[in-house]
Amino acid sequence: MSQLGAPTAQDTPFPIRHILYLQKSQLLEQQRELVSSLLKDALPEAEIVFAGDVESVPQGVAFDVVIAPTLPWLPDALHKLDGYRWIHFLSAGVEKIWEMDFDKTHTLMTKSCGVHGAPISEYVIGAILYFTKQFGRFHDQTRRGEWQRTWLGELTGCQLTVLGLGHIGQCLALRATAFDMRVVGTLRHLRPVKHVDRVVPWSLIGEELARTDFLVVCLPLTDDTRGLVNDELLAKLKPHALLVDISRGGVVKGEAVLRALDNGTLQGAALDVFEQRALSKESRLWKRDDILITPHVAGTTPFYLKRALGVFVENLRAQQQGLPFTTPVSIELGY
Repeated sequence: MSQLGAPTAQDTPFPIRHILYLQKSQLLEQQRELVSSLLKDALPEAEIVFAGDVESVPQGVAFDVVIAPTLPWLPDALHKLDGYRWIHFLSAGVEKIWEMDFDKTHTLMTKSCGVHGAPISEYVIGAILYFTKQFGRFHDQTRRGEWQRTWLGELTGCQLTVLGLGHIGQCLALRATAFDMRVVGTLRHLRPVKHVDRVVPWSLIGEELARTDFLVVCLPLTDDTRGLVNDELLAKLKPHALLVDISRGGVVKGEAVLRALDNGTLQGAALDVFEQRALSKESRLWKRDDILITPHVAGTTPFYLKRALGVFVENLRAQQQGLPFTTPVSIELGY
């Protein structure tokens, strides 16, 4: 399979005339009209081919762009093509692609960063309120017909510590300030971030964990972050902190969370991602009053596809001007 010249983001812009859109067959028909409309607005002369399985992918045809989720059958689909210059992933997380058998070194790759900021930051605030205002307890009391009052916590003045101040972390910081929380976070390259009181290097995170009321994990899954939130890290937290994990499965160690809950380091945990997906029915994380489990839904929104294709168009505009992509996939960093 040829790579059509193996361009880089700095190369002379190339025309986009042929687009292959891949999606699960059960979703493809639902998305076809919106995808056609949005892509035709950006590229009125382009031909768009849709495929919901490997068999529907045209054999021996070259495409300028392949737009797809991180489908398990993506490598088989790519191997059928005569060439492709650019893959745009309809997800922000691309950890699945590193185990996939296709050439990543000579292909432009972009991801849909930015689509999750609003829904996931709303999820985090909701999870914090769920525990602080004890909604789970009152839901159970309602079902039992019990009138049992208790004193509730408050967010004002609490410290929210965000591991990973990317787009999601920054959207969360904005929302946290509305509740008068202090926001602290980490970045690979330190710089001031709006609505964040302190941006700290990883070497100083222990000092901040000791002051943390709410710890939110927003990190991508890489070799460096796998298992990063473990017993040692959680032990540095202020007693009775709350953990919210909306990162990628594998960053947080589930058994470490259980131990931190049992010893009082954590008062509760809201978990949307897990080391194993779907979470095994035998997992000890189930059926605990101090854990809220959601099935990887924090980033879902009725606007997802529109935003993901909007990110593609942003990258397209940059490419047409000979500029670097706005959301490139980095082989070096692993995300």
